[in-house]
Amino acid sequence: MGRRSKVLSLPRDVRVRLDALIIERGFGGYLELADWLAGEGHRIGKSALHQYGKGLERRIEQIRLATEQAEALVAAAPDEQGALADASIRLVQERIFDLLLAAENPDDLKTLATTARSLADTARASTTVRQERRKVLREIAEQVKRVEEEEPDAESAWLRIRRDIYGLAA
Repeated sequence: MGRRSKVLSLPRDVRVRLDALIIERGFGGYLELADWLAGEGHRIGKSALHQYGKGLERRIEQIRLATEQAEALVAAAPDEQGALADASIRLVQERIFDLLLAAENPDDLKTLATTARSLADTARASTTVRQERRKVLREIAEQVKRVEEEEPDAESAWLRIRRDIYGLAA
């Protein structure tokens, strides 16, 4: 098994700043970053930084691609019932379990705990949004039904719906 990356051994605040600098510099300028780290008391060569930067760029690209795919999927197949969220939760749970088994240090477990909390928060928010959406749609349907019953012809009913329910001028 290979050696653990020196970059991954950096204190969290230094690594977060390093990540930001790598991104700001367009995944280049590793010699200057090595000098900056040396000034911070961490000796890491430009080659090790370049290797780490390639991995960071790959992860960012994977996240960007996954986000685009998720947006396209939601646009193509709106998910009123939350099946996409449920499937995502199952996939993330599986991934978290795999990461727990592979965790090498306490920082990995802290990151996993934070991720799991974020996932739970997201699932709760998704459920709340779906419930609120159903409630609003039910209320709109009830209002539309009342207007249709009160208005004698379809055109005047439509104009009133536009004005009263959707807030649109005729």
